[in-house]
Formats: sequence, structure tokens, C-alpha cells
Amino acid sequence: MTHQHPGGDTGEAGPVGARVGISEALARLVDEFPDVTVSKVRYLEAQGLINPERSESGYRRFSDADMSLLTWILRQQRQNFLPLKVIHELLEESGGKPPTGIDEVAPFREQATMPVAGSVSITLEEVAAAAGEPMETVLQLEAMGLIEGSEAGSTTVYDGDALLVARLAGICVRNGLDVRHLRMHLVAAQREAGVLEQILLPRLRANDQTAVAAARKRFEELVDAGGQIRDVMRRRSMGRLGHLTH
Repeated sequence: MTHQHPGGDTGEAGPVGARVGISEALARLVDEFPDVTVSKVRYLEAQGLINPERSESGYRRFSDADMSLLTWILRQQRQNFLPLKVIHELLEESGGKPPTGIDEVAPFREQATMPVAGSVSITLEEVAAAAGEPMETVLQLEAMGLIEGSEAGSTTVYDGDALLVARLAGICVRNGLDVRHLRMHLVAAQREAGVLEQILLPRLRANDQTAVAAARKRFEELVDAGGQIRDVMRRRSMGRLGHLTH
């Protein structure tokens, strides 16, 4: 006997331990991971992290081992915020099975105060949870263009930059700023980026690593000098309050 599952996969009724379709797999996961979706599971498969068997009709069939692996991956994303690249490397080292002892590893969010752009791949709800901020705040940040997601099939995922901005925005809000005030940073960054592109892009030549290295060095020097100039101008513009930074 078969029945249709949401998301297109079918599954066969069977004893505990039998391979199950994606809908039954989600049903087993939902208590621990309320936000898990068909799209997210498919995304993890597309990234090579899981590889469920396919039926003759092409439907995914999850074994107990697949479920254990999927649960482990979701826990690493939720609890340790390990980048997918790191999860992939850990699985390669362990022969594709959930490594033992990884739950004792310090969470990724505590290993670096500046997450690497693109290294984290999580949902918007997970961004809010990781940053410890209300979902309303994170939605405002996205609406203003301060955080951006990327499409992964029918799912939108967010990287380390989004997580970092959400955390920093929380600091600003707790110190008296309104979320809408933070857009000034985006506007200033976009203006600076436009000027730097005009200066540096003409210096780049295809397949010329020397030109690329020179442009990178100029970029770093310009960004550093510009940041220091902004600090001085900000202190000068704030009058007596600006002297508190000394």
C-alpha cells in the first residue's frame, strides 16, 4: 500500500526500521527540528551530505542510518553552527558516518567572533535563534537590505555575514538605536564600494595574478585608511562626546 507524501515523494507503510519516504522522515524529525522542510533535506542532499536510496520510481527512501546521519547534521547546524564545508570534511574523515565526540566541540559561533562569509548555511529562523534576536528584528534587517539570503532550490539560506550583522544589530538596538538607523551603514558602504570599484576594476586583467594581487593590496590599504578617516570625522563631528573615545 502506498500513499502520496507532501513534496512529491511516496512511501510504503511498513514495520519500524524499514526505509521511509521523505514525509515520514520529516515526521520523525519535526519534534526536535520544527523548522525542517522538504526543501532543506533536498538541499543537504544536493550538497552531498546525505545520499538516501531511490526507489524504482525515483522517490527518496531513508534508512535508519540515513535518519541518524540527517539528525546529526541538523544538530551540528543548530547547536554548533558548523559550516556545511566543515560538516562535509568531518563526514569524509569518518567514512560518511556521524563522527563520535563532535557534540563536545566548541560551537562554531564561539570559535570566531567574525564568521566567514558564506561559511554558514542556515535558515532565517536559525539566524534569529543564533543571534538571540527576535524574528521581527531579523525580518526588519532583511527588509532594509542589511542581510541577504541566497536561493538554494526553493529554500533561502543565509551565510555568516547575515549572522554577524544580526548579532551586531542586536548590540546597537540594546544600546538605544532603532533598527531603521542601521541603514546608514549600508548606504555609506554602498557609496564607498561604488568609488572603490571605479578605481580598482580597471586595474584587473583576466588571468593576471600579479594584477589581482596588486588590486587586493590597494583595496586593503584603501579600506583601512578610509575606516580611520571615518573614525576621526565621527569623533570630530560629535564634539565633547567624541572625546570619550580617547
